[in-house]
Amino acid sequence: MKNHDYLLKCTQLIEDKMQSGPSGDWIDYHYTKLHEQIFEVTKTSISVRTLKRIFKVNDNYEPQIATKNAMAQYLGYKDWAFFLKENYDNDPKPAESPAPVIKPEITTGNRRLKVVFFAAGALLLIILIVGIKLFFNRPNVIFNVKNTLGHAPLTAAISYDLSNLDYKNAFIDFGSGGEYKLLLGPKGELTYQYKTPNFYKIRLIADGRVFAKNTVDVQTNGWVCYVGNNDQNARVVTDSNKFSDKSSLYFAPSIIGGLNINTKEEYWVDYRNIKNFHVDGDQMTVEFRLRNSQDMGGFDCFDTSLEFTGESGRGRFKFVKPGCTQFADTEFGDTQLTGNFHNLSSLGVDLSKWTVVRIETRNKTSMVYINNVFKYKTVYNVPIGNIRGLFCRFKGSGQLDFIRVYGRQHHLIYGDEFNH
Repeated sequence: MKNHDYLLKCTQLIEDKMQSGPSGDWIDYHYTKLHEQIFEVTKTSISVRTLKRIFKVNDNYEPQIATKNAMAQYLGYKDWAFFLKENYDNDPKPAESPAPVIKPEITTGNRRLKVVFFAAGALLLIILIVGIKLFFNRPNVIFNVKNTLGHAPLTAAISYDLSNLDYKNAFIDFGSGGEYKLLLGPKGELTYQYKTPNFYKIRLIADGRVFAKNTVDVQTNGWVCYVGNNDQNARVVTDSNKFSDKSSLYFAPSIIGGLNINTKEEYWVDYRNIKNFHVDGDQMTVEFRLRNSQDMGGFDCFDTSLEFTGESGRGRFKFVKPGCTQFADTEFGDTQLTGNFHNLSSLGVDLSKWTVVRIETRNKTSMVYINNVFKYKTVYNVPIGNIRGLFCRFKGSGQLDFIRVYGRQHHLIYGDEFNH
């Protein structure tokens, strides 16, 4: 194999670990995130520009050995040489040409002998098939997660056993947006604290393959707000009196500033309600009435994301003001589209005045309407499943007036007018 093929294999494994979709759809955010994760694990800094060149499919760029060592170490290998040894030293050798077969003269005795051999071969084949089924159906791994339901902060207890599995490297994806634990031994126990309410999907991954998964349901008592400039100073506010004006959800900048959050710089207001809504995310309608403008505390492109997470996948539309659609995106099931690589101009919307956004899902097709006018449609294959969380996220202090969730026959499943 060529060096480029080895590098391609390495980037594919990194894509699997990042769980951010194909690198062809990545934006600066994803490369920056990877840059930070590699530095945290290896203490080697690979610039965003270099990472982009490495992941560009048609670029025959050959990085320095120090860069390749860092990428291999990020995946759990000692260095690049060890990565090559573990992945390519056992490539099969070309098969030798079979020796010519001399057919014996067929006699009555030979015919009887052939019948006996045929019967014995058939019996051996049956035994082999049964053995293979028993082998592949046996549990290869043990993966237990305890304390999976509660309120934040919630500490999950995890135990695993990979002793029966032949693998090179393994890690646990906690489902919290890029936090992983590299497993240094085939068997062990650990804990992980979930500080923010959400419906998390935790997975055990070995050599890029998911061998086991579970969920951790960190619920809320009604609506809460996750607010901050970034993950370092963000916090969960559960007292609705701080972010409700008795007729809508609105977190005024003056109150946010009292939480030691700098409202002169960009900040995010994320309203969420985590519970079992008992509605099929692939056959439902969700309506939001909202607005996001500068005089209320919004920022530049007035990014506004409407999202719901299900037991299998999630759905999201991110709107921005017209002219900013390179920052728009949508995700439903296995379909992820970003404004950097796709035409999402229909998601450029003026939300400075009260606007009703309606999202419909039918037969794995999602459609969005703005004030009853159709705007965009996307098709997906992986189902979303039963809804376990609703989100409305603003860049700055946006305002949410109501939310309504309808089932398959358009009967109301859940509604909140926020007038209490």
